[in-house]
Amino acid sequence: MKLGIISDMRNPDGSKYHRPWMEHYSGFLDLVAELEELGYESVVFPEHHFEADGYIPNPIPMMTAVAMRTKKMLIGADLFRLPDWHPVRLAEDVALVDILSNGRVIFKAGAGGLYPPVSDGLGWDPRRQLSRSTESMQIILKCWTEEVFDWEGRHYNLKGVRAMPKPVQKPHPPVFMPAMNPKSMERNAREGYGAAMAGGRWTLEREDLGWWKGWRAEWVEALARYGRTTKECPASVFMNFFCTDDPERAWAKHREGILYVTHAYAALRSEPLLPETPEELPHWDKVFLTSDQMVKLLRELFDGAPPDHLLLWDAVPGMSFQESYESHKMFVEQVWPKISGGLTGSL
Repeated sequence: MKLGIISDMRNPDGSKYHRPWMEHYSGFLDLVAELEELGYESVVFPEHHFEADGYIPNPIPMMTAVAMRTKKMLIGADLFRLPDWHPVRLAEDVALVDILSNGRVIFKAGAGGLYPPVSDGLGWDPRRQLSRSTESMQIILKCWTEEVFDWEGRHYNLKGVRAMPKPVQKPHPPVFMPAMNPKSMERNAREGYGAAMAGGRWTLEREDLGWWKGWRAEWVEALARYGRTTKECPASVFMNFFCTDDPERAWAKHREGILYVTHAYAALRSEPLLPETPEELPHWDKVFLTSDQMVKLLRELFDGAPPDHLLLWDAVPGMSFQESYESHKMFVEQVWPKISGGLTGSL
């Protein structure tokens, strides 16, 4: 089981949470360098557009900046929204970051959520979102593995594509796509993709925290049908829990930031807003935990079915970089040693 960070870099404009943009991004890069020293093995970023937060519309520059500040960390998006990109340009950009980072890119990509302002603003037909994404992935893989090719498809007609340079990793960086339902799970297993899971903010909306074990059992079965295992096709899950010596104090300080993010993601999915007070969220009392409480919770969630990649959210709006560092330092020193080698069920 590998440990990483996922950061959505939310910086709500015109709110009490907002930082000057240069301070926001440079402070995060300092934090990532410190987290690598603690032992974190990866960092990934979502991609979103046309939102008041204005945070990461393009993961490529942030991946490049992180590559320059780190030595070992794996770097990626979680995930690239394929309909928003021309596949050849995305393949070229990702390959270049793989070179600059000396082969540390992980490529997580998918259709993304259906968000009309994005399809309208970028000028693509939302009715073609899934088929456009499937075709884009096929083209990207050809860019990385073939010297020159032509392509005639439903969405793209390309002649003499010669994408250069190629990635450091051969045949290409590890590929992850969402696997949230039987159809996408079957696709990933068939194609040999890893599974990018959604578990983070949405954990607060799940009445049953035991959903992971059921999902993983189905994933292992799907892989077996194609002669694969989780070693070849790992699965990642992200969680929104933080370590602290004083959970009550931390919750009182950051409860409004938690509610803001939960509502922001609900709006992205065009769902009704969640409860108006954070205490109405099903698992609000588990966001901030002592190290002992965190060990107990993670054992309940993952014993017998550990994820291959565990990603922790870096922060919530209103949390300082120092607070984030202290929380993750506590996790690495007091929780991770009891979890990383102490769960059964690894393959």
